[in-house]
Amino acid sequence: MHSGSATDSAGPSKAVPGAGWALALLIGINLFNYIDRQILSAALPKIKRDPTIFPADATWVNAKLGALTTAFMVAYMCLSPVFGRFGDKLSRWLLVGVAVIAWSLATGGTGLATGYLLLFFTRCLVGVGEAAYGPVAPAMLSDMYPVDHRGRVMAWFYVAIPVGSALGFVIGSKVAETSLGWRGAFYLAVIPGLALGVLCFFMKETPRHAANAARASAPQVSYWDVLKELKLNRSFVLCCAGMTASTFVLGGVATVMQLYVFEREARFTFDEKAINRLRTEDRFRRSDGTPLVPEAVVNKLAAATGPDVLTLAQAEARLKGEADKPGVLTKEEFAAHQGEIFDASPAPGYVTNDDIGLYIGAIVVVSGLVATILGGILGDYLRKRGVKGAYFQVAGWGMIVAFPFFLGMLFVPFPLAWGMLFVAVFFLFFNTGPANTILANVTRSEIRATAFAINILVIHALGDAISPLIIGFVSDLSSLHTAFVGVSLMIPVSGVLWIWGAKHLDADTAKADAPATSSSPATQ
Repeated sequence: MHSGSATDSAGPSKAVPGAGWALALLIGINLFNYIDRQILSAALPKIKRDPTIFPADATWVNAKLGALTTAFMVAYMCLSPVFGRFGDKLSRWLLVGVAVIAWSLATGGTGLATGYLLLFFTRCLVGVGEAAYGPVAPAMLSDMYPVDHRGRVMAWFYVAIPVGSALGFVIGSKVAETSLGWRGAFYLAVIPGLALGVLCFFMKETPRHAANAARASAPQVSYWDVLKELKLNRSFVLCCAGMTASTFVLGGVATVMQLYVFEREARFTFDEKAINRLRTEDRFRRSDGTPLVPEAVVNKLAAATGPDVLTLAQAEARLKGEADKPGVLTKEEFAAHQGEIFDASPAPGYVTNDDIGLYIGAIVVVSGLVATILGGILGDYLRKRGVKGAYFQVAGWGMIVAFPFFLGMLFVPFPLAWGMLFVAVFFLFFNTGPANTILANVTRSEIRATAFAINILVIHALGDAISPLIIGFVSDLSSLHTAFVGVSLMIPVSGVLWIWGAKHLDADTAKADAPATSSSPATQ
């Protein structure tokens, strides 16, 4: 048992010894978790134009890019319940350590992929590693801290989402512009991940809390009994539903936001400066000094130079042609060298891919960080003031406020759109601490890792496992703008579901806190 007497079944009366160090390590691990996820998103504009991944005859490219996130999420969500069950029975630090090392190695494998199928496979492996970590870490924290501290503790743990996501965007976009290319960004994430995984093996195991002998000595309930218990838990069900709608939006938008802004705002000029860059700059040469773009292709471009500023669609049309007009390059030449050509020809005064990654990263880290912390603190504060369903209220109303700002970002011009995005991201992250605190508070310690794992399965299966694929499919048929407008409608849906759950939260928390009885699931 932990130090300090327990007052309820949901947690200790005070933080257990070593809780601060454990929280710090888990935050660090969660940070690299989200760095890895968003490095892929930041690198998508480069991956899309890599001929080793997408040859000249590739079709449904945006849908395939979205499927990379789907591959990760399917592996993650399907295996989370399995590892969550292990987390209720086995050494949790051992599980976390193995998981972090596994996904770090798979991250390095992403950078080594020599074709789309290998890229797809490595993202699946990253999902397997994270599945062993995702449901276990928050359950461990719930056993380390008392119930009235969990809002801020969960907020600090999940603050890694905006910070890690921001770093992922910045690292992915900046490194992709260097000689390391988009692959180098994945290599950089391997060593820190391995170090964090090894540290887990030196951590003291966190006891699972049990408030009385009857519950502590009760036989283990079956997985199906846990499912039945959670199905009748109204707060758990409505929290899962709200998180599913929120995850559908955040996961899908985060995957292709960099690509969306790049295709909307990037401008290009095929002039003499662009031609000279292709011929003289080291970044457009191989290690042996030979040019990445053959002189024959550069000569074709030189014959079509001009001062006009082109959108991405206009630039592509000029290079590869349209239905009734031939292009400067053949289809094969365009597919093989479009990445270098666009890198060499940004129009002065317009954003580039690395600029976009920096701006998105700054917005996510500042607004997301502050919102995640404040959301957890506000939930704890309102709960202590007796506000009914406080955590649900904070989560739900944040989404309601976020909706008009997100929608506005899609229609107003930049740079005003950056401001709209800042406010939208702030309120989209406001629910992170409260929503996860709800899950911890309305489930018993003995089944909490399994409950978090089931939550992961549900929110990802119906959320960001499918939304990137849907966005990619719709954008191939229409545009990313149209896809984003459709996805945004899930923001108020999430808010309404959480506000609906407020009336059930206090009763369900009290039920989880209650001592075991002969009729409780733990003693059946």
